[in-house]
Amino acid sequence: MNKFKIGDWVIEKTTKKLKQIPQCKTENTEATLAMYERLCELWTPKEGEWCWFNMEFIDGWQNPVLMRYGEQDMSRWNMEPFVGNLPNFIKAKTK
Repeated sequence: MNKFKIGDWVIEKTTKKLKQIPQCKTENTEATLAMYERLCELWTPKEGEWCWFNMEFIDGWQNPVLMRYGEQDMSRWNMEPFVGNLPNFIKAKTK
């Protein structure tokens, strides 16, 4: 079983570039994820790194917040790295 999934943020081992695993255009999702596992490592935020946090509340209300990782314990909320664009959880709601 793959440790990565579609939508995960990863860092390429050779270039150190940050990217998100896209939806597969082929039917062989398992092979694509296996390739990412060979070439990348899973992104984990570092202290002081800018991240988007999606605070979701019981009533369905959302509050996206851009802040540095480590300023508060926000591990229970969905988190994405700040790459200069809106995070996917905002894009998905505005389409």
